[in-house]
Amino acid sequence: MIQAVESVRREVVVPVSAERAFAVFTADMTSWWPSDHHIGSAPIEEIVIERREGGRWYTRHTDGSETSTGHVVAWEPPERLVITWQINADWKYDPRLITTIEVRFIEEAADRTRVTLEHRDLDRFGPEAERMRQMFEGPGAWEATMAAFSAAVGGA
Repeated sequence: MIQAVESVRREVVVPVSAERAFAVFTADMTSWWPSDHHIGSAPIEEIVIERREGGRWYTRHTDGSETSTGHVVAWEPPERLVITWQINADWKYDPRLITTIEVRFIEEAADRTRVTLEHRDLDRFGPEAERMRQMFEGPGAWEATMAAFSAAVGGA
């Protein structure tokens, strides 16, 4: 019997509207995504999330190459974004691997938004599922990524 692997969840509160938080998260990811979090052989030039369901999530590198991360499953500005993470345990893009990242932007006031991230379907990593969950739970993974996002929009 395969046991479900628990999702990884992180959240931050940022001092901007949900519209601004969504825009920075999706259209300005290059400004805040940790520069060493990529699978390319050259540094990041730009991170792109195409603004539509079915759109690509990918990285352009300074050498002109592109690496895929996943696809947009749900595009619901400014409340919700669902994207796939299709990078396997060997840190290579795998079109057959589909784990899901759901990001919600919950406006608590005009200048305060709670941003929640859930990375789920980790059991799809197969025998590497628990190791990958532990890696994503670590301080250098989603925690650092969400902290960098928060800093980019002026959060604490």
